[in-house]
Amino acid sequence: MSKVIFKTFIVSLLAIMQFNFSAFAADEKPPSLADAWIIVPNAGQQAQFEQAFKEHIKYRASKGDPREWNTYVPVIGNNLNFYVVRFCCTAFKDVESYIKWDSDNKVNEHWNNNVGQYVESYQHYYSRLDFTNSNWPNSDTNYRYFAVTDYKAKMGAGKSISDGKKMLSDTAKAMKWPYSWSWSWQIGGEGGLSLVIPYEGYAGMAPPEKSFAAAFSEQIGDEKKAADALKSWSDNFHSTSYTVYAIRDDMSMGAD
Repeated sequence: MSKVIFKTFIVSLLAIMQFNFSAFAADEKPPSLADAWIIVPNAGQQAQFEQAFKEHIKYRASKGDPREWNTYVPVIGNNLNFYVVRFCCTAFKDVESYIKWDSDNKVNEHWNNNVGQYVESYQHYYSRLDFTNSNWPNSDTNYRYFAVTDYKAKMGAGKSISDGKKMLSDTAKAMKWPYSWSWSWQIGGEGGLSLVIPYEGYAGMAPPEKSFAAAFSEQIGDEKKAADALKSWSDNFHSTSYTVYAIRDDMSMGAD
């Protein structure tokens, strides 16, 4: 991956992470666009990168950054050498005004002069959050870890995925599945669907006594119908990958 100019600060792949729905009136549609950067530091310069990064977010705060960026690091997965820096949520109509704020305050210049030398590469994505089919608490939480399943969708499976996502989510809500979750579609790169399940700690990641498939089957009331529904869902995808991220408070500007 080649270096790129760091235009609007730092990425997404992580769905909803600590977005507070209660800030909006019941009849007001909240913004649903997460903005995120993936940053890979130079080999052997992680400590220098982190120190420079912390100084940079202090600079951003001193300039009154209208966005509070949060930083996450992978702790379980097959690639642990990157940082995800993310803001949620905004709308495309507001992106240009933020870029102007960035330019007026020479934020990109400060980054390039102080942090860029320690960075090997960047990736930049947006994600569109699916509030309707998600089940996220309205109040502040103590979530520290975020398990992300990324689905590589098959061509032409969009409607089947949409229908299946609604069916799974409606059933999980009806059976009062005791976890929060969030769906999102990545914009940029290869795209794809992501499912995020948050946890307060590692203990919460232990499998429940009754698996989702078993609970789903009980809720449907027909074992074969339930199995067919789950198979139809799986058939929409080439593959999946699973990563757990932890929030880095010392590299974050606040809850988003």
